[in-house]
Amino acid sequence: MPTSAPPQYFDCDNHFYESAESFLRYLPEQYKQALQFVDVEGRTKMMVNGKLSDYIPNPTFEVVAAPGSTVEYFKGNNPDGKSYRDFMVVERCIPEYRIKTAERYQLLQQHGLRGTLIFPTLASVVEGHMYEDPDLCHAMIHSLNQWMLDEWGFGEDGKFFATPVITLMDADKALEEAKWIAAQGSKVVLMRPSYVPGANGNRGMGSAEFDPVYSLLEAHDIVIAFHNSDNGVYDLYERHQRSEVALQGEYQPFKKSDPLEMVMDLNQVTVGHNLAGLICHGVFDRHPKLKVCYVETGVAWLYPLWDRLEHVYKMAPQLFTKHPHDTIRKHVWFHPHFEENVDRLVAMVGVDHIIFGSDWPHPEGLARPADWVECLANFSDEDKAKIMGGNMMKLLNLDDSQNDRAAGTQVA
Repeated sequence: MPTSAPPQYFDCDNHFYESAESFLRYLPEQYKQALQFVDVEGRTKMMVNGKLSDYIPNPTFEVVAAPGSTVEYFKGNNPDGKSYRDFMVVERCIPEYRIKTAERYQLLQQHGLRGTLIFPTLASVVEGHMYEDPDLCHAMIHSLNQWMLDEWGFGEDGKFFATPVITLMDADKALEEAKWIAAQGSKVVLMRPSYVPGANGNRGMGSAEFDPVYSLLEAHDIVIAFHNSDNGVYDLYERHQRSEVALQGEYQPFKKSDPLEMVMDLNQVTVGHNLAGLICHGVFDRHPKLKVCYVETGVAWLYPLWDRLEHVYKMAPQLFTKHPHDTIRKHVWFHPHFEENVDRLVAMVGVDHIIFGSDWPHPEGLARPADWVECLANFSDEDKAKIMGGNMMKLLNLDDSQNDRAAGTQVA
């Protein structure tokens, strides 16, 4: 890859590809049979708690789709009607896609980045496949978090800020996980933007039982990153499937064969409901310093939610402590997709609450993250600097001196 100018941007959405060890290294012995990789007709598949999963077609990540290979698909540049898979360019998974290596540091610089949040990939499957066993889910997530601390760190190098996960399935265990994360000095946690399953049934993230978790995160100024994930509401699409199509049973995000499923876009719907629940059930009223960001979700879902909140507030202002738009402007940051027009978003929430993310090295992300700035051609240099890193660094309470501490950091 060509050498770029010195790093200047901060990416809110880099990824790594996990190995099975990431879940198993610290997993208590009684749970180690819960995650297995099995051979199915010559292909390796993941079995979670005795159930075969095809959510991620190649869970070992021995081969992956090349970074940026499906960008034109998501831009809508597909006049020949190619399938999603037709756009994919497959390559071997290199070490720097998996763990923090000297080469990954070099790539960070070549990509024009001074630092990045870095999210797991396989972890998106865990919570959605363990509704019946919260203890296993919490144990597996804690094992992953310990592995992330070992292999990536939570920002100690000023470059890679891995995002430890919290599930709320068991509120007491979630609080313990939050305490452990805070003790490690993490500036951010990852949560699934959906409802919360568990032994007590389904409930929303705005439920008061989760207030101790939010209070702890608020006290330590830890940002909640809601990242696109297995949303757990695939049954909404199944109810509208054609009668001649067999029920799928599991959401398979890379299949993309039914236009209805793509139009319904349940990730968008679920994210909107998630934020609505936080606002309408008073989470930000009870936790006035809590900060959240929505990563890899795009912002198309926000526009109908924004309009609906306005209308409901006019109908019943007494049900809110303040206008919900003001709550959003204070507490929430948004990561638009590169193919989205963000002009309306700027008018709604302001430039200071927009953050850039590349989704690298995933195929739907940009091959070179810094190229995202091209989406901002009509913005001033000051506003570009905010969106391309300044806002995220401010959100994480990073200044230039902190972020540059480890500018020469390398790993053996």
